[in-house]
Amino acid sequence: MKKSEQRRREQELQLNTEELRAKQSVRTTFKLPEKTINLLKVSAKHLGIKQKTLLDQLLEDDKALELLADDAVTHSRNENCCRPKTFVLSKKALDQIEYVSSCYEVPRDFLVELSVSRLVSYVESLAKTHDARRALLADLDRYREQLEELSAKASTMLKKDDVFGAKVEALTQRTQKFVGEIRKTVKDKNEFIY
Repeated sequence: MKKSEQRRREQELQLNTEELRAKQSVRTTFKLPEKTINLLKVSAKHLGIKQKTLLDQLLEDDKALELLADDAVTHSRNENCCRPKTFVLSKKALDQIEYVSSCYEVPRDFLVELSVSRLVSYVESLAKTHDARRALLADLDRYREQLEELSAKASTMLKKDDVFGAKVEALTQRTQKFVGEIRKTVKDKNEFIY
């Protein structure tokens, strides 16, 4: 192998210390409203990711942070309803929020609150979807009950080995099973309260 090719390979294999530092986790405390803290918790749960990952993604989005900082003057903040909450996030996310905060002269706590508030539409959309699912599930439950009644009626009106009765019973059992599986995909209203 030529020396120039070997040097190139060595350079490619070197660790990027800046990148490693940016991924380093740090603990920091923000003063946030309880509603904002809960919104982050609910969103992370429904996305199936950790709060740290979600907060990192929100705070590392420099364009969104700048837009939020620009609009911050049109929003007000009630400091009285805020409480300190410590989070673990990436050094890059913390650096980004502090940079935008200082450039736009907006408190970093307020920027974090505005960033997390971007999740409201996601949670509200999920809540509407599950409202619709609950309504449809109620219809399915009525259908299942009618089918169970029909199956019971068929078993009293027909002989035990009647093909029609056997098929209605099989349909009833499959319906009960599928309705049970569908029920697992429907979440309670309380899961979307933040």
